[in-house]
Amino acid sequence: MNNKAFSSVQEYFQLLGLNILVHCRNFWEFLRVASRYYSNNQFRRIDLSLLTSYFLNSPFAISKEFLKKKGERDLYAYGETPLTTLEYIANNCQINASDVVFELGCGRGRTCFWLNAFKGCRVVGVDFVPVFVERANEIKSKYQVKNVEFRLQDMMLTDLSGATVIYLYGTSLNDGSIKKLIERFKTLPAGTKIITVSYPLSDYVQEQFEVMSRFQARFPWGEADIYLNIKR
Repeated sequence: MNNKAFSSVQEYFQLLGLNILVHCRNFWEFLRVASRYYSNNQFRRIDLSLLTSYFLNSPFAISKEFLKKKGERDLYAYGETPLTTLEYIANNCQINASDVVFELGCGRGRTCFWLNAFKGCRVVGVDFVPVFVERANEIKSKYQVKNVEFRLQDMMLTDLSGATVIYLYGTSLNDGSIKKLIERFKTLPAGTKIITVSYPLSDYVQEQFEVMSRFQARFPWGEADIYLNIKR
């Protein structure tokens, strides 16, 4: 076997191992979610309905197909915050019932339903994949969920009025997209919290955003730094 073939085989088994590891972590996460949150009957019904609706076609596959049709280069941009990680982030950032949380890139909306159910806050989820927003709205209507809104919009264009907290997973965003968002964040009222994963806003703009805290949180692919940025 030549070096190129050996390298290809080695890469294949590395990817296979990573895939198995992610699936194992996801299964363990589901067990933790069920034990922690499913005593809330309303949330249990919502979450199981949501998970079931993607059983035959995962949100990762739906996102990949959508991005492919759009002609995007990065077809693997979809990511989802585990609910146990979201609880850790929400507690550390002191999200409470008086907040209005905007999740930019909310995916299928699972985290939005959790924030509403367990933090009691109003939540606005924004995503540009039609299937995600349609199904989230169907479940919202089915279970008569109040104070949760899903918008089929580009996060770069959506109206951020009223937000007290913005959650931006956005690890796959390029520098240009992050800078474009920051220009929009500059118009937010002083004191608005912006939670980012892997990078602080101060890396791009020094004068208008301050990092109030930094901590690590667990994702299926590994540990990440979480930054609580405050608009000055």
